Amino acid sequence: MALVLLSAVGLGLAIAVARYAYEGGANGLTIAAARSFALVAALFVYCRATGRSLRLHPVDCRRCAGLGLLMGLGFYGNIGAVEYISIGLTALIFFTFPPLIGLIQAMLDRAWPAPARAAALAMAFAGLATMLNASLGASDPRGVALVLGAAVAVALNSVGVVRWVGHVNPLVAMFHMAVVAAVALPTLALATGSVQLPVSGIGWAGMFGVIALQCASLPLYFVAIARIGALKGAMLSNVQPVTSIVAARVLFGELLGAAQLAGGAMVLAGIMLMQWHDARSRH
Repeated sequence: MALVLLSAVGLGLAIAVARYAYEGGANGLTIAAARSFALVAALFVYCRATGRSLRLHPVDCRRCAGLGLLMGLGFYGNIGAVEYISIGLTALIFFTFPPLIGLIQAMLDRAWPAPARAAALAMAFAGLATMLNASLGASDPRGVALVLGAAVAVALNSVGVVRWVGHVNPLVAMFHMAVVAAVALPTLALATGSVQLPVSGIGWAGMFGVIALQCASLPLYFVAIARIGALKGAMLSNVQPVTSIVAARVLFGELLGAAQLAGGAMVLAGIMLMQWHDARSRH
C-alpha cells in the first residue's frame, strides 16, 4: 500500500514539475521522448537485476509493438498538455481513463454493465462533460485534445495489455512497449522539427524531475499490485490527481474554477463507486 501511494504521489508531482521544464524552454514531445528512453533503461536494468528474461514470442512482440504506440501517445499527451492548459485540469481530465476502461470493456464484451457500475460510468462522464464545458472557452483546445487523447490511449493500452499479453510478465511487456515508444516519439520529434531542449537550469531540472519521478513511480506501482492486487492499488492511486492539484497550488499558485473542481469531484466519485462495486462483486 505504501508503494502504491508513493507511486501515485510521484506521478501526480511529475505533471506539476513539467511546468518548470516548459518555462525553461523544453516542449512536451522532447520531454516525452527523453522519458521513454529513460524508462527503457530503467526497466532493462530492473529486469536483468531480478532475473527476468526479456525474450518474447514473435506474436507477443507484435502485440507489444501496437500497445507501445498507444503508450507513446499516453506519454506525450499527459505531459504535453501542461504546455497549454493548467496542471490541475490536465490531471483531472487524464484521470478519466479508469471509467474509459470500463466503457471499452463493456463494448468489447457486448454486455451492459451492472446498474451500480453503469451509474458510476455515467457520473464520471458527466463530470468530464462539466469540466470540458467550463474549460473549452478559457483553455487552449490543443491541451484539452492532448490530454483526452492520452486518456483514451492509456485506457486502450490497459485493456489491450490484459487481453493480448496478460500471460506475459507485466514489467517485461512494459519494457517492449517502452522500446517502441522510445523509437516512435524521437522519430516524430525529428520529423516535425519539434526538438526543444531546455535552455536554463530550471528547465533541465524540471525535465529530469519528470523523468525521475515517472520512471521510478511506474515500476513501483507494478511491484505493489503484485502484492496487494490491482483493485486495492487502483483505489489508492486516486490520490494522483489530488496531488497534482495541490502541487500546482503550492508551486505555481494555480487555482481551478468551481465548475472544473465540481466536474473533477464527479469523475473521482464515479471511479470510487465503480471500484467499490467491483470490490463487493469479488467479495
